Amino acid sequence: MIRIAYFVHGRGKGHAIRTQAVIEGLHRRHEVRVFCAGQAWDVLKDVPGAEPALACLPGKGMLASFALRFRGDRERLRRWSPDLVVSDSDGPSVNAAKSLGIPVMAVGHGLIFQHTQLNSTLPVHKHVREIVNVASSSWPAVRRVAVHFAPVRPRTPGTYVARPDLRSEIPSASTREDFLLAYFRDGNGLVALERLARRGHRVVLFGKPREVPPGVEIHAPDGQAFAEALGRCRAVVGSAGNHLPAECAMLGIPMLALHRRGDAEHEMNAHLVEAAGIGIAADFEHCTPEVLQRFEAEFDRPREELAARTRAMRPASEVVSHAIEELRPHRTARAAWKNTTA
Repeated sequence: MIRIAYFVHGRGKGHAIRTQAVIEGLHRRHEVRVFCAGQAWDVLKDVPGAEPALACLPGKGMLASFALRFRGDRERLRRWSPDLVVSDSDGPSVNAAKSLGIPVMAVGHGLIFQHTQLNSTLPVHKHVREIVNVASSSWPAVRRVAVHFAPVRPRTPGTYVARPDLRSEIPSASTREDFLLAYFRDGNGLVALERLARRGHRVVLFGKPREVPPGVEIHAPDGQAFAEALGRCRAVVGSAGNHLPAECAMLGIPMLALHRRGDAEHEMNAHLVEAAGIGIAADFEHCTPEVLQRFEAEFDRPREELAARTRAMRPASEVVSHAIEELRPHRTARAAWKNTTA
């Protein structure tokens, strides 16, 4: 048994949902403490050993929060002295671990941009931006688990590829109900939903929008209820993250993946969603009738091959556990970890 400090980035809930399945397996074999930033705490607060942490998010105040977290993480790690730090896209923790000589494993979707061989042609300057962005939470890692919604090959030593785990709460529906399920990380996307409702679609939105478009059913955020609805819906409309497109791929559900202008991460994800055959990509400002018609054309397209291809990928819970076992110290924990190289 080794001690693992597991840090989870807090923008959106995909990082935390991915972590739930990983942590469940690790708890059976290791001593794990989970440090949850931002929205990750909402999802993981009931996990044994979970503790809240200050969120470090892009935008104004990021440098100040990074510095506060770095100092706080150094103190946490010094007091507990873990054998390994695992970071799901969390930047301050990996830098704190490096400063104390603690090995780091990085987990995240952004790792695909530098550490895998993508089959899609992406805008060069945005590709480089994502490489720089993800480096802040992965640069000292001795192992990396790149989580993606389509099969890709590792490009660098010490890199593994995984898909997100499919949540057990999602029912296996033999038939689909005629409604569109919607979720947006930043509470936007309401114009697209209003247009879909006007086209005669039943739209079910999970969130807390300031306004509810006519014809859109609103449900308060609830992970269990959302998972159950995901297993029954005809299609999904949502932010171009990583976890939700992966679940759509595994379930054979088409997705309209939307992104804001200037959000390079979601724009790149949207491009990859469409390239993988999962659905249609668009930015919020150009979600035109033509885009919606293309999305509607996806509803009845056979998707069994896509679902089988995605499910055939190894899940993150298995891959992270395997990578940790591969690095397991044979004698004294810290001495063995320090001698490990990528």
